[in-house]
Amino acid sequence: MTRWSIWIALVLACQSVPAADLKVGFNIDRPPYVYVDGAGNVAGIEVDVARAALARLGFGMKSEVMSKSRMLPALKGGQADIIMSVHGKDEPGVYYSDGVVEYVNIAISRKADRIRLASDMDLDQYRFVIWQRGWADLGPAFAARYRPDEQGRFRDNYFQSSTQDAQARVFWARRVDVIVVDRYVFHWYRRQLAGSMKTDDEVEYHDIFPNTTVFAAAFADRDVRDRFNAALKAMRADGAYQDIVNRYR
Repeated sequence: MTRWSIWIALVLACQSVPAADLKVGFNIDRPPYVYVDGAGNVAGIEVDVARAALARLGFGMKSEVMSKSRMLPALKGGQADIIMSVHGKDEPGVYYSDGVVEYVNIAISRKADRIRLASDMDLDQYRFVIWQRGWADLGPAFAARYRPDEQGRFRDNYFQSSTQDAQARVFWARRVDVIVVDRYVFHWYRRQLAGSMKTDDEVEYHDIFPNTTVFAAAFADRDVRDRFNAALKAMRADGAYQDIVNRYR
């Protein structure tokens, strides 16, 4: 066999090797961003975005369900190559990506209640429900007003729920006047609860929060992180990212 034919054989052999699967940790129960579907698979906007971006780099993806507390130790310990829905700063062995998903939080009220909200300060007049530790996610002024006191007590009009399913139920049960939530999350649970609760009231959307909540991914490999960032940027530019989001509207 000539040197040329040996080189061709090596190239073809390399091309036939399947792409490696990267282990990606997801914290679930945040539909439509991340959840377990009826077939038992991890699904959602964040999952599809991660899979599509990694595919552009030639990687497959193996989804792993993890608690928030387990995610960073799993990455540092080699049980995961990537963890999703995190914030942080780079450190040895942990490299954070650009934002992968962005929660655009709004206040929503029932139209019949004729609630007018010009700014988040107007929430002081109404009972509202937000996600767990939501007081810390909407800017320093909001946190100053709604953080718990030294005894762990919240203001009388502030309610938070441990899950967003419970948050939606509190709103549709009319136990509060306003729900503070991401628009996609709101519509997801509105559809999911329609069979067991009255969720067809007309609603008003109040865009009163200047800050969005952005979640990144963390990588064990800095080069993969850099390439992932480039793939994300390309997906946003060519419309592939928005196509994924649109499937969950």
